[in-house]
Amino acid sequence: MRRVILVTLLLLFLPSVAAEDSDGDGYEDPTAEFSVWDGADAYPNNPDIQDPVLSSGCDPPVATLDLGEPVTFTCTVANEGPVDLNVLIDVEDDTHLANRFQANYYDIATNEVLTLRVTMEGLSEGVAMAQLRIFGRSNESAHDRVDLPVEVTGDTWVGLNSHSEGTPAPDVSWLAAIIDDVATALSDNTPWEFDRGRAGVVIMISVGLMLGAIRVTRARKVWGRNMTSRGAKVAARDARFDSMRSRTTHAHHEDTSIPESPKARISKDETDYTPKRLRK
Repeated sequence: MRRVILVTLLLLFLPSVAAEDSDGDGYEDPTAEFSVWDGADAYPNNPDIQDPVLSSGCDPPVATLDLGEPVTFTCTVANEGPVDLNVLIDVEDDTHLANRFQANYYDIATNEVLTLRVTMEGLSEGVAMAQLRIFGRSNESAHDRVDLPVEVTGDTWVGLNSHSEGTPAPDVSWLAAIIDDVATALSDNTPWEFDRGRAGVVIMISVGLMLGAIRVTRARKVWGRNMTSRGAKVAARDARFDSMRSRTTHAHHEDTSIPESPKARISKDETDYTPKRLRK
């Protein structure tokens, strides 16, 4: 009787707790609680494929650096499968390189292409082989790798130190970091790809526009002050002219030292034109 009850309970609850395996390959179909990262089937309708399939690549394919010189690889990772993935991406550096890329988790929808920027610096002379690694499942090896071959020369990068004696070059690594951040932000939020050079041009244009706007604002303020001062002068001049116009006789036309002209009558003899002193 106990066995009958136990079997009955199993039959009642088994359909609700049993995981679904659509293609019967032994891997459960992915759900919100059990993803491909946890071990679910990356191809739930294909019994021949269970692991996630990713395609990736980086540009430039090969880099040559001086000591202290940085290089930024533009890498793409595409999800070729029918299920959205959550992957872990990191960079395995080499002895001659300093890795500036931080490992992180990324969500990649089906048929989506993820773009990353991987920055490395030359640390010591030699040939190095770094790798971009993409992990599609926890506790498993990388499902995809991209080689990043780099040759580091023995020369010191001219942008790292000054050749002048006694005075070291100022540290401008913070500026390079800002430009890289701007390039990443522009690439992520626009349909175009921006490297460090293009991002620097955008920053220069933006700074130029800001300076131009500041100069225009200052010029308008100076023009406003000049017009206000000019308005006061014009008002004073107009008041002075109005005062002069309101007087009957202008002051500068009056001169009391000039006597009045004598009233004299000049007669003319029409028949005798001989001067009086010659007349007898």
